[in-house]
Amino acid sequence: MKKFIAITLLLLVSTASMAATITLPDYLVFTAIDGKTVSKSSEIEIVPGQHLIELQLYELFSSGADDTNFIKSDALYWSINLTNDEDIKVSTTDILSLKNAKNFIKSPMITLNSASLKDETVKLVNHEELMAIIMKQHSKMMKH
Repeated sequence: MKKFIAITLLLLVSTASMAATITLPDYLVFTAIDGKTVSKSSEIEIVPGQHLIELQLYELFSSGADDTNFIKSDALYWSINLTNDEDIKVSTTDILSLKNAKNFIKSPMITLNSASLKDETVKLVNHEELMAIIMKQHSKMMKH
């Protein structure tokens, strides 16, 4: 019985530690994981598996005391299949101006780095592009 309890505890501890931490730049925040709203933060823990991550860009630019511009993107989506629990750091090209932010929103690309990923580039998609991908996959499934 003691052996069974020890094995069970070991499995619980190893299962609990099976999570990756994904860290975003300060101007990007997680808004939902797999359709479930999450608190807007730039860091999240997520278990291995297939996930749909929803992000948004939020940034405030100031060129003077009375001149501030706030920019917020629509939802941006990232499909990821985590196969292990390694930490992932997300980066983008520098977003130092309103123009940089608008360019990122037009063509949202992120770069992933971890123990097994080196500068892997991923294109984020907007809602319309996500729906097109889903419809294409659905059509393929219906043909089989």
